[in-house]
Amino acid sequence: MNHKIKNGLKLGKLVAAVGVASLLLTGCGGGGSSSSDDGSEMPQTSSLPAGLTLTMIDSTGPYYYSYQTDTDELTDLNALADSSGDSAVQKLRLTDVSSLGSFVQWPDFRMLLDEERLDGKYLLMKPSYQMGDVILGGTAESPGDFSQLVHFHDTDLAAHSGDEFYGADDCAQEDLDAGTCSGAYYGLQRLNAHIAEQNELNEELAEALPEGQNLCRAYIDPYQKFEHEQEEVGAEEHAHGALTHFALTDTGRIYFYEEGDSGLVSTQGFVALEGVSSIANCSRTTIARASDDGVIVFIPDTQKLYLVDNHGVDYHQHSVWDMADILPAGEYVDMLAVLGAGAEHDEEHDH
Repeated sequence: MNHKIKNGLKLGKLVAAVGVASLLLTGCGGGGSSSSDDGSEMPQTSSLPAGLTLTMIDSTGPYYYSYQTDTDELTDLNALADSSGDSAVQKLRLTDVSSLGSFVQWPDFRMLLDEERLDGKYLLMKPSYQMGDVILGGTAESPGDFSQLVHFHDTDLAAHSGDEFYGADDCAQEDLDAGTCSGAYYGLQRLNAHIAEQNELNEELAEALPEGQNLCRAYIDPYQKFEHEQEEVGAEEHAHGALTHFALTDTGRIYFYEEGDSGLVSTQGFVALEGVSSIANCSRTTIARASDDGVIVFIPDTQKLYLVDNHGVDYHQHSVWDMADILPAGEYVDMLAVLGAGAEHDEEHDH
């Protein structure tokens, strides 16, 4: 893969600094876009699914990269942060390897100008954070659970540092009644509501798995979930069809379920990811949206990306990519996050 490498060069025009409250409440759009500076569509040059931005950390540096599948560009985010005059972009800089735990992906649904919108985000959690716990903002004396909250500001990746959330865990009752709590407070409320939903999904899928299989990661497509929640449910089925529940186990299998009258129902046989017999660190394993048709999976143990999708038939492993084909020579990916809706998402339903 002959990708273009950008070291510290801007991904697009740099955005003006914006306050945390405004950004957390309003967001900045879908991210992972494939348009050039003049607004024209750019061709996809990678074989990876279009419409995605991968962010990757090698904790030995720490090295921090983003890779856009539409433009086939790899960007050194540490160098970008060092060269930027934008404080939000500067906050991407990683310096302390002891602060690197895992990613939490967050499809942030919120109200924007009386419309419900989705802003894909991820958080870089500290090593002390346990998957599924309530996420705290903390204080200067007792710092919170994450180092960065990252999403797109217009077309550029930028970050909010964890200390922007100090004191945001609570809000006085009078301010809560008046709706005048900080944007950081409301952001943490939405984030922890997502964590609670994810915990429920984990429990439901863990119980549905066959004996001897242990859940590693659970996933539901956030766009399709949102559309299901917004559509009126008819007597027979959802307007968009049944919502697939993905269960990745620590043996490298993916099981598929749908909601039935009395719980989850298996819809097909499992898919065994090539070369995966066990997953050592599920907190650093990623399953994320690739398109309307399926998911992309990152397994640190194999240093590979897997595309599992369907085309009107059963889900199957469609493609596999080596991380070595994306990264500079000799580097390793400890953790990976995915932003973007993917190529097949219907923009008329983009929330």
